[in-house]
Amino acid sequence: MKKKKTKKTCPPELREKLTDLEETASQKGIFVHYDLLEAAGLKLKGGICKIKGEYHLFIDKRKSPQDKIDILHDYLQNPLPEDIPEFSE
Repeated sequence: MKKKKTKKTCPPELREKLTDLEETASQKGIFVHYDLLEAAGLKLKGGICKIKGEYHLFIDKRKSPQDKIDILHDYLQNPLPEDIPEFSE
């Protein structure tokens, strides 16, 4: 019999800090996406890109809350890069 995977709960203080950073990113015009970053069995790194003039930050949803906080903090602490290739449909 298989054991059910239990979802780890995020401590309230980390959840609050993550929410604050997500709001700050939104105010700076950065859209934050948490997705399963995997293709053909390879784990992708994630990062920031520009789509139709808007910044989008992709973070693997499997990362720990602390890792997500660290990634967001790093991108918010530094100026947005201007030399990011822009994607359009």
